[in-house]
Amino acid sequence: MPTTADPRMLRIQLGIELRRLREEADRSTFEAADVLGCKQPKMSKVEGGSQGIKPEEVAQLLDFYGASAKQRRYLAEVAEQAAKRNRPKKYHRDAVPDWFQRFLALESAATEIRLYEMETITGLLQTEEYARSTIQAWEPAADPRVIEQQVQTRMQRQVVLKSKNRLRSLDVVLSEAALHRVQGSSEIMHAQLSHLLELAERTNVAIRILPFDVPNRVTVLSSFTLLHLGAQQLSAVYLEDVLGATYLWEPDEYTRYSMTLDRLQAAALPIEESRELIAKVQSANT
Repeated sequence: MPTTADPRMLRIQLGIELRRLREEADRSTFEAADVLGCKQPKMSKVEGGSQGIKPEEVAQLLDFYGASAKQRRYLAEVAEQAAKRNRPKKYHRDAVPDWFQRFLALESAATEIRLYEMETITGLLQTEEYARSTIQAWEPAADPRVIEQQVQTRMQRQVVLKSKNRLRSLDVVLSEAALHRVQGSSEIMHAQLSHLLELAERTNVAIRILPFDVPNRVTVLSSFTLLHLGAQQLSAVYLEDVLGATYLWEPDEYTRYSMTLDRLQAAALPIEESRELIAKVQSANT
């Protein structure tokens, strides 16, 4: 691979994935520890990302959990990368195959997510039809089966919104442009805006709209996501573009993006006024 992620980030991702597979297999950390011939505290530390694990031990656990061939290939590669002793880099340009898998792992374990979205409704807030339309627009020649797999992955991500014990808060600043930009059809947009209004009623979801007419607001030219994982004591900035993704986890970088989001949030409409604007745009699309 041309680049290697920070070992700590890889350990955290690997721990998240192993814990998810263990829970899906309905196994305990004590049973997993027995497979490796170690004590239960080691498994807790591995799943928390604070302790490394050898690639051969990962293989044993994947056998025990009945992981699929695809999961085995991907996690074997992550385990090999995590086992290497590379000098930590200030940033990581993700070049791992299925690069979005790392984001899915971090998102699923996040206790707080804050984000700014410019052009579209963010994935966690999308309806199925809106998601399908955005994916088809991006990959018009893709096999329909691939499109459906991506749609279902996006829908499955939204499970985190129902888990208040894990995701305590999703704080979204959405450009007004995303409300007006028609994706798919006016019917799809109408349903999407209705969905936004429903999600805005959740206690762990805050949606603020940054309107066109705010004077002298800070100009930010790309969307970004801030992820905080309480159990792993990790805070990261996620940036995505057409070639892949970049992760930033240095404290000063995270702080800079957090302060920028604070300014965008301050310029945005309050939550109740944001709901009113969403409803107004929805009515105009009727």
